[in-house]
Amino acid sequence: MTARARRGPFGSMRTGTLMGAAGWLALAVGSAAHAQPAADARPQAGPQPAGPSETGSREAGAADPEAEPPILPLGASLGEACAPEKLFRATVRNISPGLPASARAAQPRQMWRQGQLYFRSEEQPDPVRGDQAVAIVAEPDIWMANLATREARHTIDPGPELVVRAPILPLAPDLPATFRGLEFGCEPEFVARHAPQPERTVPWGSAQATLHTVTSGEHSIAFLMDLRRERPLMVSYQRAGRPVMVLRYDDYRRGLPDRPDLFAPPRNFKIIPAGEGPPPRPLPVDP
Repeated sequence: MTARARRGPFGSMRTGTLMGAAGWLALAVGSAAHAQPAADARPQAGPQPAGPSETGSREAGAADPEAEPPILPLGASLGEACAPEKLFRATVRNISPGLPASARAAQPRQMWRQGQLYFRSEEQPDPVRGDQAVAIVAEPDIWMANLATREARHTIDPGPELVVRAPILPLAPDLPATFRGLEFGCEPEFVARHAPQPERTVPWGSAQATLHTVTSGEHSIAFLMDLRRERPLMVSYQRAGRPVMVLRYDDYRRGLPDRPDLFAPPRNFKIIPAGEGPPPRPLPVDP
């Protein structure tokens, strides 16, 4: 059945279970009375200056819904590293308000990671050009591959700390230190550390989900967690009461069997060393 879109507390989103969950998330991050403050939250003396914006026309506190959270093979300023002992796999969708469902950034993104050294991310094929981006990290080696052209650019992480990072939130200059430590693969640990007590239980299809919130100053994160499996279903980030990013997890698996081939150099690809060859083609801009 084709999902319809309608206006709701998080903007235009699909109806059904997702709509109800988004409403709970909006209620959670918008209610300071029920929010659980993060460990680094401090009293605010007044309005805090907004971080630099990529465009002068964007309002303070707003974010580009098409911006991708970075994959950082660096350990600086993000706190203790997330390092799943067993293979982790997830498929996530960016369903932020204002982001069209047909946009490139709204398509499913699959990722794998294991330990502190290994990470892989696969985008969906670009509907216009057919390009399909794959990032492979096996510290200190990094390959940025295109499955369509069978080419991969190879770089070496200069260090000094050779640790993979996959932060979930955009790393704005004023993002609280606690929030910087939220990474793909360690969401349950983040919730257990900063918001262990659920605020309420809400329906999620035939299952039940628990709602958890963490607040630091004007920044809030709400998690919808699968009650039985203890894994994330949705994550919503708000700043100054305005939604910045909403992610939905289509798949979340931990403790999978080892698959070293996922993090090996791309086979039968043309490997281009960093600094050689023409620059990669720019990604198309969604209308």
